[in-house]
Amino acid sequence: MASLAGLLLPDGLSTHFAALLIAASFVTSFITASVGIGGGATMIALMSYLVPSAALIPVHGAVQLGSNGGRTIILRDYVDWVKIAAFSVGAVIGAAVGAMIAVRLQSDVILIGLGAFIIVTTWIPIRHFAAMKTRGFAAIGAITTFLGMFLGATGPINAALLSNSFPERQKLVGSLAALMSVQHGFKVIGFAAVGFAFAPWLPLILLMIASGFGGTVAGSKLLHSMPEKGFRLAFKIALTVLSAGMIYRGVKIFY
Repeated sequence: MASLAGLLLPDGLSTHFAALLIAASFVTSFITASVGIGGGATMIALMSYLVPSAALIPVHGAVQLGSNGGRTIILRDYVDWVKIAAFSVGAVIGAAVGAMIAVRLQSDVILIGLGAFIIVTTWIPIRHFAAMKTRGFAAIGAITTFLGMFLGATGPINAALLSNSFPERQKLVGSLAALMSVQHGFKVIGFAAVGFAFAPWLPLILLMIASGFGGTVAGSKLLHSMPEKGFRLAFKIALTVLSAGMIYRGVKIFY
């Protein structure tokens, strides 16, 4: 059994760490189902302790592609496909430029930048913009996809910038899932194009996607009775501690 697990895992990742990542995918999807957002940022913060820096953003992107893709399929009738098409045009450009920069970044830069980014988006409210015209989606697609190539979890930014463009709740959830699927999809393509090898990580990615789907189902059923205010505060504190640890590790590598 151990030898089989070894064949299915990338070099340097133990069976115990892989099991922890699969469990974390369940938990972070559980979080997203209960508070609407934040699971992606929590997932990448946890992954930074277990996954090599060079693989962190690509693997996280592939897992999030599966998670958002499933939600898009379920809510496909509510997706504003015209706006998603415009977003996609910009995302192509952002992914192409961002991939070339991301592969050249040192691990210390990735850890420091990602940790700071998560702390800022966790504690500082992002101003919600007015409803955007279709061409505005192309600009947002380019900017946030570019940032996502080396900062990872841009879901909170997309939600803040574009939420008022979808007046109905079903359209908001479905369309955000679709545009995040597009963003993560181009992210995966971009990293593959510049040489990242996804094949060794594929079994783990698929297991994390399956686990995440289970977390989404469980979270939507079991968290109705949780005290929202207390949970959100604890969640922010935990995410801040994880991110501070990432920054500390990045500074140590730098020096």
